[in-house]
Amino acid sequence: MNKHQIGKKYSRALVTSVELSTIPSVIGEFKAFSKIIDANRKLKLLFAGQIFSDDEKGKALGALLPGMKFSPQAEKFLKLIVMQGHLAAIREIISASLTAYNERQKKATAVVISSVPLDRNYTERLKAALKSMTQKEIDIESQVDPSLLGGFVVKVGSTIYDNSVKGQIRLLRAELIK
Repeated sequence: MNKHQIGKKYSRALVTSVELSTIPSVIGEFKAFSKIIDANRKLKLLFAGQIFSDDEKGKALGALLPGMKFSPQAEKFLKLIVMQGHLAAIREIISASLTAYNERQKKATAVVISSVPLDRNYTERLKAALKSMTQKEIDIESQVDPSLLGGFVVKVGSTIYDNSVKGQIRLLRAELIK
């Protein structure tokens, strides 16, 4: 099973077993745990490696979690993830859980990649246009990529809207090659 499949499996379990209003805080706790693991090489080796037994991993996690003051739901899922040996897929689990939560809430996150930072007025207009296209509440996440030359690329879920100069040149080149 690859990391994306693992992420989807745990996200379905999270969304169906945890109260909808507490899901964002559980996801936030997952992110905090992921940052701690990424920052500490020894912890990463402990939980993700094959050197230690499940019992030793469980004891280490049991010692670590009380100091982090996680909710019981987050502790339960983290224990399950670690004991099943799926900690390497924590980023995919977080991403898939956020996507599943947004689907239940009729929300979506649009990643907007532009050649220059977008001003607030343009972002609000873009948000309104995407809301009418997707019928969902849209949160905008902006990224800057100077290689686009101009325009922007919008990713909403698995749909990509490419209105960049780089994308238009790519389409023009494809037409000329035909």
